[in-house]
Amino acid sequence: MSITIKRNTGWQGISSKIQIEVNGEKTDSVMENNSVDVELPDGKAHIKVTQFGIKSNEIAVKEGDIIRITSTRWVRMSFPLIFIISLFTIFLPNLTYRLTIFLILGALIVISIFLFNGFHLSVFDRENR
Repeated sequence: MSITIKRNTGWQGISSKIQIEVNGEKTDSVMENNSVDVELPDGKAHIKVTQFGIKSNEIAVKEGDIIRITSTRWVRMSFPLIFIISLFTIFLPNLTYRLTIFLILGALIVISIFLFNGFHLSVFDRENR
């Protein structure tokens, strides 16, 4: 009894694997644009994924499901947002102010990535296969 997990997270974390947890235990991992078949201990289970502390929602799955991993909108926007913040700090007259504002806002964005879900798990409908 297994499920198929497909990863399509874009450029976020492209060079490293996402760890898959089934019922709270790490069982497998998957690279970008790949899929992996994961064995379920029973006919159904709860899964979630993590990568460097960035987590996903937890969903209930059953035998034969196809699960899709995608990045959340907040994670996709976070790195361009840090770049935009760094551009706006150019207009500040004092280097100390520039660095302080950049570091504080950058740290808030990075911390928020760990507080909110960075990945979204969804089950494909049998009709959409």
